[in-house]
Amino acid sequence: MKNRVLKKWLFLLQVFIIPACLYGQVGKLYSAELDLSNSLINYLYQDSYGFVWTSTEYGLNKYDGTRFTIYKNNEKNPTSLKNNYVRLSFEDNKRRLWIGGINGIQIYDRDKDNFKEIPIIKNGKRVFPSVISIIQIHNGEIWIGTVGRGIFSYDETKGIAVSKNDINKGIGTLFTSCLLEDSQLNIWIGTEDNGVICYIPAIRKFRNYKYPQLSNNRVSAIAENKSGQIFVATLNNGVNLFDKNTNSFKTIDNNTSLPIKSLFVNSKDELLIGTDGNGLMTYNKNSGHLDYYQPAHSSYNLSSGKVHTILEDRDGNLWLGVFQKGILFLPKIESKFDTWNLVKKDSHNIISSCVMCMRRTTDGKIWVAVDSEGLFELNDSGEIKRHFARIKGDSNSVPSTIMCMFEDSNKNLWLGSYTHGLAQFDKNSGKCTYINPLRDKRIYSLTECNDHKLYICTLGSGLYSYNLTTHELKHYDMRSSLGRNFSDSEKLGAAMGFITSVYDGKDLIWLGHFKGINCFNIRTNSFIELKDINKRLNGRSCYSLMKDSHNNIWIGTSSGLFLYDSKTKLIKEYSTANGLSNEVISGICEDSRHQIWCSTYYGITKLDPQSGKCLNFFIQDGLQGNEYTYGAYYKDKSGLIYFGGTNGLTRFNPDLIQESRRHLRLQITNFYLYNNQPVNTRTKSGSHFVIQQSVLKNEVYSLAHSDNTFTIEFSTMDFSNPERIIYEYKMEGLSDQWTSSRPGINRVTYNNLRSGNYTFVVKARDGDNYSEEKRIHIFIAHPWYSSSWAFLLYFCLLATFIAGLANIIRSKREQLKEVRKRKDAEKINEAKLQFFINISHEIRTPMTLIVNPLEKLLKTTQDIEMKKTFILMHRNGQRILRLINQLLDVRKIDKGQMYIKCRETDIVGFIKDLMLTFSYAAEKKNINFRFFHEDEELKVWIDLNNFDKVLMNLLTNAFKFTADGGEITITLTTGTNPLAKDALKNYFEIAVLDNGIGLIPDKIEKIFERFYQIDNDITQSNFGTGIGLHLSKSLVELHHGNIKAENRKDCSGSKFTVRLPLGCNHLKSAELVDPEELHLTSELPAHNFYSTKEDTDEDIETHDTVEIEKAKTKTKYRILIVEDEDDIRNYLEQELNKFYHVSTCENGKIALELALTTNVDLIISDIMMPEMDGLTLCKKLKQNVNINHIPIILLTAKSKMEDKMLGMETGADAYFVKPFIIEELQATIDNLLSNREMLKNKFNGSQSQEDKVKKISLKSSDEILMERIMKAVNGHIDNPKFSVEELASEVGLSRVHIHRKLKELTNQSASDFIKSIRLKQAATLLSEKKMSISEVAYAVGYTNLSHFSATFREQFGETPKEYMNRQNKEKENSSENNT
Repeated sequence: MKNRVLKKWLFLLQVFIIPACLYGQVGKLYSAELDLSNSLINYLYQDSYGFVWTSTEYGLNKYDGTRFTIYKNNEKNPTSLKNNYVRLSFEDNKRRLWIGGINGIQIYDRDKDNFKEIPIIKNGKRVFPSVISIIQIHNGEIWIGTVGRGIFSYDETKGIAVSKNDINKGIGTLFTSCLLEDSQLNIWIGTEDNGVICYIPAIRKFRNYKYPQLSNNRVSAIAENKSGQIFVATLNNGVNLFDKNTNSFKTIDNNTSLPIKSLFVNSKDELLIGTDGNGLMTYNKNSGHLDYYQPAHSSYNLSSGKVHTILEDRDGNLWLGVFQKGILFLPKIESKFDTWNLVKKDSHNIISSCVMCMRRTTDGKIWVAVDSEGLFELNDSGEIKRHFARIKGDSNSVPSTIMCMFEDSNKNLWLGSYTHGLAQFDKNSGKCTYINPLRDKRIYSLTECNDHKLYICTLGSGLYSYNLTTHELKHYDMRSSLGRNFSDSEKLGAAMGFITSVYDGKDLIWLGHFKGINCFNIRTNSFIELKDINKRLNGRSCYSLMKDSHNNIWIGTSSGLFLYDSKTKLIKEYSTANGLSNEVISGICEDSRHQIWCSTYYGITKLDPQSGKCLNFFIQDGLQGNEYTYGAYYKDKSGLIYFGGTNGLTRFNPDLIQESRRHLRLQITNFYLYNNQPVNTRTKSGSHFVIQQSVLKNEVYSLAHSDNTFTIEFSTMDFSNPERIIYEYKMEGLSDQWTSSRPGINRVTYNNLRSGNYTFVVKARDGDNYSEEKRIHIFIAHPWYSSSWAFLLYFCLLATFIAGLANIIRSKREQLKEVRKRKDAEKINEAKLQFFINISHEIRTPMTLIVNPLEKLLKTTQDIEMKKTFILMHRNGQRILRLINQLLDVRKIDKGQMYIKCRETDIVGFIKDLMLTFSYAAEKKNINFRFFHEDEELKVWIDLNNFDKVLMNLLTNAFKFTADGGEITITLTTGTNPLAKDALKNYFEIAVLDNGIGLIPDKIEKIFERFYQIDNDITQSNFGTGIGLHLSKSLVELHHGNIKAENRKDCSGSKFTVRLPLGCNHLKSAELVDPEELHLTSELPAHNFYSTKEDTDEDIETHDTVEIEKAKTKTKYRILIVEDEDDIRNYLEQELNKFYHVSTCENGKIALELALTTNVDLIISDIMMPEMDGLTLCKKLKQNVNINHIPIILLTAKSKMEDKMLGMETGADAYFVKPFIIEELQATIDNLLSNREMLKNKFNGSQSQEDKVKKISLKSSDEILMERIMKAVNGHIDNPKFSVEELASEVGLSRVHIHRKLKELTNQSASDFIKSIRLKQAATLLSEKKMSISEVAYAVGYTNLSHFSATFREQFGETPKEYMNRQNKEKENSSENNT
């Protein structure tokens, strides 16, 4: 009992856990997660067409080798599956498929792809029993066994199932469980409570066998083998064997506790026994006992589990229905491959790790290295004879991970390892003698040449040679050999990382690395760069190399197989498109027939170089698995080929691997129209049925012209190796060229075929084995408009057309006039807008020179009348700016560049705030300005920066056209519209009502058009610009809402209504404000150009009371103004010259030179300038370590938020939009200079006395890192080849990490940091040492004087010579002053 429990747990572990972890397990588990409708498997059956039907407790499944089709009950469809609980399926000799369920029986109609229910009649009444078994006896009669209703037979004439009352009476129970007709035409009936009954039709006699003759009365299955032996299984008490001589049963093994669910006799006449919790067993004829069944070539442990149904298909594959798990598929394997992955000895199992390399030595021993397991010695049968593992503390033990092996000409075995370098292995003692200089190297490949040297390829250390006679070790550097520097990628690949090699037998060793291949000449000891080959390889990693019998080189890469022809120097590429099983080539060998064998990441491929044909082998063919290790390949002297993989070793004699010729049964399995629905005899295309019989038999397909896109599916019903099958097809009438599918792909789609007749031809290919061609004819009908009666209609239409042509020409002239008039109007409107847009940016600059002086005059002028004039000018200047902004918004909308950014807002508070803007206008005109709202707070999603423009325009118009003493009302309501198809099902509505002059009824539709102006009798003028309402409508539509205008019905005046959706579900993610963006925009200053408040007398009085600021004294600070506009530049110079030392220039290029050569404390720069713009200037300033401390203010007419963000991201300290307030600019300048002064004082000790306090000297990790970095840079400052990689290596960080830290600490990249240190040292040498410029350049690592001079000028603004002369003059002046 304990053993049985242990086996049960082993089964659960190995069947359902190990296969999920191992890549390449023999067999496959189909589960409900990806394939089946349900994992509770009741029955498996294969029909005559090859489909495998799976009956489950939740649906019926049909499998064609590629995909499962699932049938379920649909209550609205009477022809669907009657019940989702399906017990079994059965096909009779008329190819009818019977489906038994828990409440009746159905026949599957292949033509219509639906189910027909068979009425079951008992004693004249219809019953709905649970069908448990179906058989067809020798005379063709269908017997149906049920639970609780007995046995029925099918009446062919009436189409019903009728109770067999005489049989039911004879068996003594109505609860049957199984039926079987034996070879003697006797019918065996298993019951649930009365044992088993043998009915003998010839004499109409019943023989009842039950307990104690049977081990139990509850029979679960009956089977007969080829010898005529009858086996009866019971649900709880094992299997019973019928003895014909004694006419009695005996229990096999006397096992009275074994729960049996199914019996099956396979093609080998083996009785397979499925148990409920004890796995799969078999009857041993020789011993007469039950044994646990283990299929060949399978690692699945079948010693436990609930095997409820068993099927062997027509190809000999085994299907097991494992209850609550799914279907376990075990392919039939007849293999010539030796797979060594199951042999155990001393608890070592070679499957435990990946095979890295192997070698058969001259003494016939086979040596296999396994990842982390050391070295195994195997005999020719694959049995493990000895195992050598890494022993802790024993320095002469074998390495744990051996990457390569080689037997030299002295018959010594060498081991190259990943962590312990190179060792000579003593095959007798198992000890290793290590080559100490290579002890820490990673050895990937070994080869011996005719110079009696062992050449050693390392990963990361280049190439070595070891003289087998003198024991001299020599290293070869590719960089010095080729005489050039390598890029970072070349260092990683070619220069340092060799992973495979092959000797051509003459002078060259071919070396594979992560960036391609190179050669090494053993006579000249030099490397050869193969540019043409590497250009073709295009950066692919070389994993394997092989020289064939024609001296050609085969190159296996990470993406394809390449052949280099040594005679023609041509390169040929092979990929999966040519038939390879996978494009990652792990190993290459050539057999005696000059066929090329490749191990890959997905199986093994045999390639015929002459024909280019490929034959693929997979795990189902007996391989260790599908994944093979790169570099683990070997061919011994006898011609045997070895490939190592993740699950063991595959060895084979290529001459014995012949392609198996099996009959490929190709058939069309499905035909889909464009809607991806499979057609059946009920499917119509147009007015005609597509097919007349099942797709499996149909040969003609009729399609309407609109159904000219369809998909054809085909299959060979090959369940074991579907990925090996390649389908070749063509559509005659479209093309006579054959097209090949990718392996395993069994469908083709044709799109938009023209009307006509076509013939689709398909054939299946497995290597050189072809199936018969399958043909179907497809007719696509012509559309109605190309029929004969359609041409008659065309003639009538043509006559009518000619008769009316004159009238059309007449009316066309009138239309052309109207169109021309409309186009002219559109051109004028577009020209208007374009004109305003073109000058809008130019207006901003002069407006600066208008608004700023006016604001200054307002502060300084004491004359009240003069102030009123200035205020009027200031207000109209702001109005111009407001108009410019509206024009820019309209243009952005036209170009699709206006985007909204919505956030949740209280619309009640929003409107109230907006009303404050118009409070002065309402008071001045004595207008009753009111706001009605239902909710005290209403949260909506709007763009605050754009939606206020909508309400501002509506309210501005309302105040404009409402007379003094009038009334303006705002209402806010919410509502629903169930009929709305867009986002306005739930909405809020804002209405602006006035009692002004109202709208002209026939002009209401035009008021939202661009540049449309209202001409009314009251004003007698076209008041306004005509863009405000157009802009409002566009912004509302961007918010997914609508706006409408109408006249009020209760009184004179107009009403404008804005309706927007509630919530934010209608908004795209791009239309929502990000939290970070919300925080950022909240910090930016908001400029409101929509204020309608006019300066009042109170404002004037306020201006009077403002004290004129006392004149500031001129400071020491120097400010550089960069502006190409003369007036602005002069104005700024005039205003700022009172307080600072000001210098000016016209563009960024001159400004950069001034910043480098003069002392500048702050820069004010425009953005749009010739030569170098302001953004480029800002970027260059912040990148230069000598001047990146200078603050910079961008002063520009570019007002968009994205422009401000770009300016700040570039490094600007402040961003001002023209026109600007000069006082705000001055305050910003003062703050920036003050902050810089405080920082300066902080670091020079002016503000702090902390240097007088005795401090404990502790360094942060960043300070320690910077000291290590500076030490490394200073130590290699004269080395021109000193790179970021070498700096990272010395410091002990990765290249990415050191780049990130230097960027964080110095705001410079690693390469810029090294360059700046070199240049600073150069400046020090030029000023302090009496050295020539060339000596200084070489001293700091520059080999090119012109490059040094240009880099120095870029850093310091002057050439090295100019810098040295200036420093010398300063020293002379200093010495003269001292004397």
